[in-house]
Amino acid sequence: MTKEEFNKMSLAEQGMVIITEGKHLTQIKKGDNLNNLYTIDDFFIEIIYSISTNEITTIEVLTDMSKIDQYIEGNQKNQKNKVKGTVSLN
Repeated sequence: MTKEEFNKMSLAEQGMVIITEGKHLTQIKKGDNLNNLYTIDDFFIEIIYSISTNEITTIEVLTDMSKIDQYIEGNQKNQKNKVKGTVSLN
């Protein structure tokens, strides 16, 4: 599947393709939204889910690869927070 074919689909069709063919890579929380990064074939898709309205607000094929940086940075922050805990061997 190409980006162009995906973009021509309805929102419902896009959702089905993501569920059946997409691979969820990561998720970050930004304000009231959960931003999810998926990959299908050779392109990335961002799905933005609103926590307050309990709805998907955006499904977008990423053409600006710099947007992926926010997911990398978000995951690095999460990893640092997990490492901050202390361990006692006694």
